[in-house]
Amino acid sequence: MVRTARFTVEDFIEATMALVAEGGPAAATMQAIARRVGAPTGSIYHRFESRSALLGAAWNAAYDSFVQALAPLLRAGDPREAALAILPWCGENERRARFLLLYDPVALFEDTPPPAPLRQALEKLEEEFDAAFRACVAACREGAACEEDLARARFLIFDGPIAILRPHLTRGGPLPPFAARMIAALHAGMPLAAGPGAPAAAGRRRLTAPAKPVG
Repeated sequence: MVRTARFTVEDFIEATMALVAEGGPAAATMQAIARRVGAPTGSIYHRFESRSALLGAAWNAAYDSFVQALAPLLRAGDPREAALAILPWCGENERRARFLLLYDPVALFEDTPPPAPLRQALEKLEEEFDAAFRACVAACREGAACEEDLARARFLIFDGPIAILRPHLTRGGPLPPFAARMIAALHAGMPLAAGPGAPAAAGRRRLTAPAKPVG
């Protein structure tokens, strides 16, 4: 009779995210992760070669979830809706949101990077996300995007919304209803493109289109 594993890889990944979300990277020791799952420490090492491997797997899982939520909207050329999509993703994935958006990978991994396969998997995710982001910028303007266009887009889609959410993610609990209004106001008040060629092509959604009502 084949014995079913009592603890799964996902159990340890979720415990790692929860500990980092609650107490920062230093809280996610191998002993603390094992206690959170209710498993012996040796069970972790049967699945992950090191703490950095476990943190890397957790980071990739959180980042992949974020990419899958936003990338389709970016590829569709809808930067405003992509930015607003961060809100339900955070609401449905509070631990992942705090883990991913409050902590820098440098702080997580210190001087020990994850193993090469995990780094390669992350690079693939980053390439997918960057391609979706650049497709979104291209869909919202005519001609090649300049450095300022890319900087504006990053602020409008990622940096601005995340800055609005960060204090509330730090405190925990429900996100404020005004967050959606603030994100929509950012997009209504700032064009994506700078200089000549800024208007979007006919039939394409413009970043400065009238905002939909938000709750």
